[in-house]
Amino acid sequence: MIEYVTHTHFPFFVGYFSSMDDSKFRFVRHFLFVGLMLVTSLVKASPWIGTTEPLLHRDLQTLVEQGYINVALSSFPVPWKGIDKQLSALDITFLTPEAQVATQRLRHYFKQQKNNSSQRFVSLYAASDSSRFTDFVGMQSPKARLTVVNEATAGRWAGRLALNFEPGGEKHFDQSYLAYQLGDWNVRLGAIDQWWGPGNASSLILSNSARPIPSVAVSRSQATASVNSWLSFLGPWYFTAQVGQTGDSRQINDVRLWASRFNFQPLSGLEIGLSWSAMWGGEGQPSSFSDFLKVITFRAECANNAEQCDDALDTKAGNQLAGYDIRYSFRVFDQPFSLYAQQIGEDAVDYYKVTDKALLVGFSTYLWGNKLFIENADTNVVCGASTSIITNCYYEHSLYKSGYRHYERAIGSTFDSDAKVTSMGLSRHFADGDAYSFTVHYADLNRDGVRPSPLLLGQREKLLQLSGFYQFPLQNWLIKLGATVTGNEIDQQAREWDAMVYTQINYHL
Repeated sequence: MIEYVTHTHFPFFVGYFSSMDDSKFRFVRHFLFVGLMLVTSLVKASPWIGTTEPLLHRDLQTLVEQGYINVALSSFPVPWKGIDKQLSALDITFLTPEAQVATQRLRHYFKQQKNNSSQRFVSLYAASDSSRFTDFVGMQSPKARLTVVNEATAGRWAGRLALNFEPGGEKHFDQSYLAYQLGDWNVRLGAIDQWWGPGNASSLILSNSARPIPSVAVSRSQATASVNSWLSFLGPWYFTAQVGQTGDSRQINDVRLWASRFNFQPLSGLEIGLSWSAMWGGEGQPSSFSDFLKVITFRAECANNAEQCDDALDTKAGNQLAGYDIRYSFRVFDQPFSLYAQQIGEDAVDYYKVTDKALLVGFSTYLWGNKLFIENADTNVVCGASTSIITNCYYEHSLYKSGYRHYERAIGSTFDSDAKVTSMGLSRHFADGDAYSFTVHYADLNRDGVRPSPLLLGQREKLLQLSGFYQFPLQNWLIKLGATVTGNEIDQQAREWDAMVYTQINYHL
């Protein structure tokens, strides 16, 4: 009954956003701000793991990959609900050293969630230059940012108000939300970082590369197995569907974004994810609810925007991406390993056959208390037929010339389109709360010399980047010190090196 009520309300949110003009959008932002002020004046903190401290998701990942708890993990953020019982049942004396640290940290933060009267902190980020690329534990940032955060829950309500101040007088509410829990479902209005897929260095469809898009979302309020016997074959599972609207200046402004994801663990150690997103509507474009239905029912239209065309020029309404990902965790001689892959396509034929596909593959393991991963991602996708040699189509669209981007950064891969990237990372958490992370990227960007991506610096770029940080708590402070060293070989010129240093300081009030 709860599921039925939730689903009957969802078309209202879809219809409201799909027909939203500027005045309505300003009203929603005002409603969100007032709601957040009311909720955050009450009691405690976030219903999701990692919205305050992303490294907590890495702790959860450690326990899942090593087989100690069962949670659908590959959609970030993951709800706390249902995980507390599994954490309480763990006998810490039988865990690996890294799993012991992860369990202690998660238990500590969950206790804070239950007992703290509020969650308030101030965060200051400062760097010698703007960040160009990021990863799961990084952030897309200018040279400086001051953030004031107030988080709270009150009964079924939860809210987070994040006021961000940047150089030049820029102010925004990224990482803010207002959410209501209705049984096993959660309705959320806001703009928070999300990460869809098993990748550690990137995601092909949704990552924290770009600023989050303000959206209304309906999601399952837990990522553990369902008590419903009809759904027990899914194992732990999670579902989310959301509709948002871009806020940046584009060739077509106010574009709508539909995004949905379903991930589940039908077998122990095996997790499967299905993702789908689509841009449609916007300034001067059809934006009604019926137009939205054309997008999600894969209505064909002409790629050259003509009213009629040859079948060979047919494409699907909207700028659509869809695909799947798989992660399998296992042990060899008691050594934990995870293999994972993600494939996301840009177009489709015959309704369901996804084409123009990018691929990400990787594996991870644990050595001497460290997590090690190696990952390869390729968005250098040829357009259309397999015999084609034309690229520059991934994250691009004939109508939406600004592409699958927000504030000129790809909503998916942090390296954007036409990129072949190999990444290797090493990270560790210590029992005292300290943590470090090091990552190496080798990227071949824009191989054909034609540059659709706003991130590119020249015709062709070969990039070697080394980045890392060390993070430690000090009473009510959490301090992160990091640096990035980059070597660029642009247009076959001699490699040039550059460095960027940064610090992020959080103070819990």
